[in-house]
Amino acid sequence: MKKSIILSAFLLGAITAYGQTVADGLLYGQQGSYGTARYRGMSGAFGALGGDLTAIGNNPAGSVIFANHYASGSLQYTGNQTDSQFNGTLSEDNDHDLTLNQIGVVLVYKNRNENAAVTKFSFGLNYNDTRNYDDKLSIAGTNNISISEYFLENANGIELSNFQLLPDESVSGLYQFLGENEGFGVQQGFLGYQSFVIDAVDNSDDLNTAYISNTGNGSFEQQLKQNSSGYQSKLSFNGAIDIKNRLSLGLNVNAHYINYQRFSSFAEQNDNGALVDAVRFDNSLDVQGSGISLQAGAILKVTDALRLGASYESPTWYEMEETILQTVVARRADGSNGTITEVIDPRVLNVFAPYNLRTPGSVTGSLAYVFGKSGLISVDYSSRDYSSMKFKPTNDAFFAANNDQINQELTTAGTLRIGGEYRVKNWSLRAGYRSEESPYKDKNLMDDLTGYSLGLGYTWGQTTLDLSYDRSERDYSNQLFDTGLTSRAAVNNIQNNIVATIGFNF
Repeated sequence: MKKSIILSAFLLGAITAYGQTVADGLLYGQQGSYGTARYRGMSGAFGALGGDLTAIGNNPAGSVIFANHYASGSLQYTGNQTDSQFNGTLSEDNDHDLTLNQIGVVLVYKNRNENAAVTKFSFGLNYNDTRNYDDKLSIAGTNNISISEYFLENANGIELSNFQLLPDESVSGLYQFLGENEGFGVQQGFLGYQSFVIDAVDNSDDLNTAYISNTGNGSFEQQLKQNSSGYQSKLSFNGAIDIKNRLSLGLNVNAHYINYQRFSSFAEQNDNGALVDAVRFDNSLDVQGSGISLQAGAILKVTDALRLGASYESPTWYEMEETILQTVVARRADGSNGTITEVIDPRVLNVFAPYNLRTPGSVTGSLAYVFGKSGLISVDYSSRDYSSMKFKPTNDAFFAANNDQINQELTTAGTLRIGGEYRVKNWSLRAGYRSEESPYKDKNLMDDLTGYSLGLGYTWGQTTLDLSYDRSERDYSNQLFDTGLTSRAAVNNIQNNIVATIGFNF
């Protein structure tokens, strides 16, 4: 099998990988609301407090604040409502999920030597789901740009001989060959040509590099349905010390894991008399990633009531692996008032070369005031520079273009968290608020996130039971495809979470 190809220098870089985008990097680089019910009930404002297992992932010094050994587990219900508006048409989707989102333990040891500088030390191990990817998105409306533009963008510049089957070739065989030797972009042009969505300007010329649409002009009824699932998790190995009952210092080594699946089905119809009047394009993406980060933190007890906290989390260094399955179905006229349905289903799993992703680190400053045994109020402010996010290898032309886009479009974003707790005998009442700035300079691409929370806790003997409710809302823009059909829909996402945590002192 011999195939030739003509590409510009830019496309030579682009075909080396699947279309990992800046939006993908943000998907893996942003954390959602997570943790125990007590932590969630106060919107995560725990940087100067500690004494909670999820708070260890905020400030590692917090583990030594525990008075004794402690273990907890949390169950979370998540409800997502996602509304979209596309060229005047509104769509709504809902998704519900139940997960075991947190489990951990901390061991606290007191120094019996009262004159020692280190009065306590602790070791902790805590697992959190830091993001739940379960969600559904529907986008529907009328557009004047066809899906054929996506296939044309990937086909133009490619010699026709790469898209035509030889007598001994199958669709699956050639699709696989193009993926292994020429790249993902050329595969997309092949799918468009074989399904008749696009055609060569001159089908008799093997060296033809120009293509035209078979879906015609005018208006197109389009619908995108996208189902996402999976999670992002963080396992923290913690150690901390307390010095003279005034200063706590802690360190975390964090192991991160990403398990993400997304099935998207795009459908288009037209009645403009074109050769092809209906197209469906399905993509099943699977992403697996593992990474590592470090954290260091301190909590200073200025007085018995006033506490200050500071922490730093390094960037997370991920190694990512992706696979994708694709199918195109197109209906065309047969020339005698009938139709033919072309099903291009290679049934070939594209396995892309692993790549590295560095997501940004953060710095956090915290302030808390404790009103004896009756309650407390706490404030955290974190800053994260999203322009430092980076795809590697950086000498890859496609990743270099992504990194340039990151520098141009992303910025430093701050997160404000405010939480309070009021105690009445064995009961605790909690509330919180958080605001996360957009990582984009242009907030039309993604707006700020706002959220609030409520919580309730009860303690009996050595056992604690906590419940929380939190709600967050964010607007963003969703682009249909990376190239060609780049129309955007306005999306509003509202997430509601209910968390129950049971804890044991021992």
